[in-house]
Amino acid sequence: MRLAVDLRCLQDKTRTGVGEYAWQVLKYLSLDPSISLSGFANATGRIDWPPELARIAAIKRGRIPNKLMNLLFWLKLGSSIDKILKSDTSKIDALWLPNPSFINVSENVPVLLTVHDLSFIHYPGFFPGKGKLWYFPAVHHLLNKGLPARSLVAAVSQHTADDLIQEFPHLKNKVRVVPPGLDDKYFHEPTANNLEDAKQKYGLPENFLLSLGTIEPRKNYHLLLLMYEKLLELHPDFPYDLVIAGGWGWRYQSIKRTWARLKSRQHIKFIGYVADEDKPALYRLAEIFLFPSLYEGIGLPPLEAMAAGTPVIASHSSSLPEVIGQAGVLLSPYLVDSWVYTTNWLVNDISARQELKQKGLIQAKQFSWQKTASVYKGLFSELAAKS
Repeated sequence: MRLAVDLRCLQDKTRTGVGEYAWQVLKYLSLDPSISLSGFANATGRIDWPPELARIAAIKRGRIPNKLMNLLFWLKLGSSIDKILKSDTSKIDALWLPNPSFINVSENVPVLLTVHDLSFIHYPGFFPGKGKLWYFPAVHHLLNKGLPARSLVAAVSQHTADDLIQEFPHLKNKVRVVPPGLDDKYFHEPTANNLEDAKQKYGLPENFLLSLGTIEPRKNYHLLLLMYEKLLELHPDFPYDLVIAGGWGWRYQSIKRTWARLKSRQHIKFIGYVADEDKPALYRLAEIFLFPSLYEGIGLPPLEAMAAGTPVIASHSSSLPEVIGQAGVLLSPYLVDSWVYTTNWLVNDISARQELKQKGLIQAKQFSWQKTASVYKGLFSELAAKS
């Protein structure tokens, strides 16, 4: 089976949720000898390859500046992706788009589009103006009437699937739910050296609460900062600092301004983007993982924390109840007092933390990238059978 893949989501400077999802699926697909892969990428920029894939995949890059190429794709002008790949379209069983993007593909090429969330519809205020003017209309067009007749849409959670069907009812019979997996490294106990290296590299305090995700309004760090401030006001001897890990995203300045006004700011540490290989140690060192996000298509960090044996408190918004189940504590993303009370309770209740740790490990083991890749192979076969 021959698959073509849009690799542009692997050209970001740092690998976040969408890139991690695509990276892991491609890693396991590349191990299947029955699958041949070719890829399309932007004219410039490195590609964050899984090592297994670099040996077998053929890549074609666009030859014009990326913004111009996106415009031509949107207007359906110039060459389609399958023609850029210089392939006989009858030999491509499917084209995989790991994320909605500007696209132009021949009508007779089956397409599998993965949708992670519809935050651009529900929370447009959380995105830069250029997204609203340029990217969002293109994605809306793609989902509304831009896919070939022979296409399927993979949703990373049931919540995202329900969102898709509600917003785009004509996709009802095309949507399939394909949850993510978890890298095995999160289940393994880091060595003492790994833990010490992480402490030194990121300047970690001895005892801390952790949150991880891009520093942007959608992640609801304002609530987290206000919660921690109030927690220390009520309990001045509270023995845990707050560590926030993640790269600076859009409109991060308002979050920094909130932090600068806090009396507790000397106990709050922003450590920046954390390398993938360091995350298991970071989760293990944390006492509790906090995830107050307002909207998530799936939310990998809580799963990673549970796999590492760290109790999770998260918001009960969007897909997070589906992901966390009964293995974590779910709270309103708007009620600061609930977060204050629950965090203080959990750090002082050893038996509750131990119970959540055990439940979290059981929940996390339900998610496997090998299983995810197997589902994708089935969807590609379903598309190929329609050829």
